[in-house]
Amino acid sequence: MPRGPRFVFPNAFYHVFNRGINKQPIFLAKADYQFFLKKLLDLKKKYDHSIYAFCLMPNHFHISMQTRKITISKIIASLATSYSMYFNRTYSHFGPVFQNRFKSILIENDSYFLKLSQYIYLNPVKAKLVADPLAYEFSSIREALGKEPLHFLDEDIIRLIGQTKSSQEEYAQFIYGGVEEDLIEIEKLFEKEEVVLGSERFATLTQKKYLRRHLKNNA
Repeated sequence: MPRGPRFVFPNAFYHVFNRGINKQPIFLAKADYQFFLKKLLDLKKKYDHSIYAFCLMPNHFHISMQTRKITISKIIASLATSYSMYFNRTYSHFGPVFQNRFKSILIENDSYFLKLSQYIYLNPVKAKLVADPLAYEFSSIREALGKEPLHFLDEDIIRLIGQTKSSQEEYAQFIYGGVEEDLIEIEKLFEKEEVVLGSERFATLTQKKYLRRHLKNNA
């Protein structure tokens, strides 16, 4: 059965996730992470979208972003294709690197982003790669908390988190507050290819927009 179009709207706010095929590692060396991040930054400049959080794990990645004119599918397809070509060339690998189509969560507003960002930044801790999320090298948490200048993240992250020391400390406390929490409900969101995270009204409006677009494309 052919897949339908994604929920695609101007200025949409997404959380994107994908993993290696058969859950195999996609980052085998530090240079792999660096290549992926360089491509991520290049595409941000090329396609004019915002990045608000990311974390690269050994066998998957999470990115929160807001699109403008270029669709999420085109952005992520460019990223995945470029990295797959690099991976296959580097490791004499043949065939797909990533598992199926990427998964995406359409986010309603800032509060939903904040909860997802907590999950993103705690991924390395939950996986027991580090004890402190700030110690993990391949996420944007240090930029988000003002420990490093903004490089990958959009300046609008200041609106979401705040730029004062106290607001950043509150956000850090929120992140660390999830260490002992069971985040299974967030994990369930990644079982489906596409999810809407927000109020019932937002979900209803999204479905209506989706149906109109689907009917127009098939007219």
